[in-house]
Amino acid sequence: MHIRFWGVRGSIATPISSEQLLVKARALLQQASNEDIASDEAIDNFLSETEHSWTYGGNTSCVEVSFDDKVFVLDAGTGIRGLGAQLMADGRGKSHSLHMFFTHFHWDHICGFPFFGPIYQPEQIINVWSGRSDAERLLEIQMNDAHFPVKWNMLPSHVECNQIPEDQEVDVADAKVRILPMIHPDKAYGYRIDHHGSSVCYLTDTEVSKQPERLAEHYAKFVEGADVVIVDAMYGFLEYHDHINFGHSTIFNWIDFFRESNIGELVIFHHDPLASDEDIGNLCASAERYRKLIAPDVEWRVSAAREGQYWDLGDRSGTQVINQ
Repeated sequence: MHIRFWGVRGSIATPISSEQLLVKARALLQQASNEDIASDEAIDNFLSETEHSWTYGGNTSCVEVSFDDKVFVLDAGTGIRGLGAQLMADGRGKSHSLHMFFTHFHWDHICGFPFFGPIYQPEQIINVWSGRSDAERLLEIQMNDAHFPVKWNMLPSHVECNQIPEDQEVDVADAKVRILPMIHPDKAYGYRIDHHGSSVCYLTDTEVSKQPERLAEHYAKFVEGADVVIVDAMYGFLEYHDHINFGHSTIFNWIDFFRESNIGELVIFHHDPLASDEDIGNLCASAERYRKLIAPDVEWRVSAAREGQYWDLGDRSGTQVINQ
């Protein structure tokens, strides 16, 4: 199983600004030594090692999970445009089985769908999955009327929408898929995908921080044994208290939940659109310090999602994480 992040931001896409780019450029120049810029090779090595040469990214939610000749897509935020371009470039957009899983249908999780290249391929079958029975109607809305120039009934591909029951595991393209109701306005669902011993959980857009003691065991049971657990951690501890009932969480409650869980990695996801790269980095560092304080013996670690982040999952001992 391979996992790649194409969009990690919440609520609305936030491209890096000129001001933010200037901050990064200044930090690079201040950090670089004469040796770091002595040759093209030295420059490449320096850029590969400094945290100032990359960004967490500004695209909204989209995660690729692929194995064999199948591609699973978790949510269709603005990040899906880049995924679609890659699938068309490497041929998978025409040759592979494509399955899209929606947590819910707020704009930041569906607005990239009309820009997903494979939906414009004749005879391509796009399998859509969600916990709702009206997924087709909700996707159709944003492509009809005056919202988008290409209308739903003009798509040359065939979109098949399927509902996943809340209380049972379903087989999808040789994988086992389960959903979990989230705490979020207008109904949302988290996912667990298991394939040949590897597994990923995707639990974004849920407010666990309001009643954590009631939810801890429920979520811990769902993620037990998963290699990668992606969670909605949009706010820091103090910021959350200014956003109660917004439908989002803080990473510190998730760490409490999973302090005794057997997982591979806990990933902060759905970053606040107002958070800078420095803000996200500081939140992740604080979360890791908290993990070491309350769960010093666990083997899993905390990371912050960034576009291009990649996992190549084998068995648990062979799991490899490559950040690009």
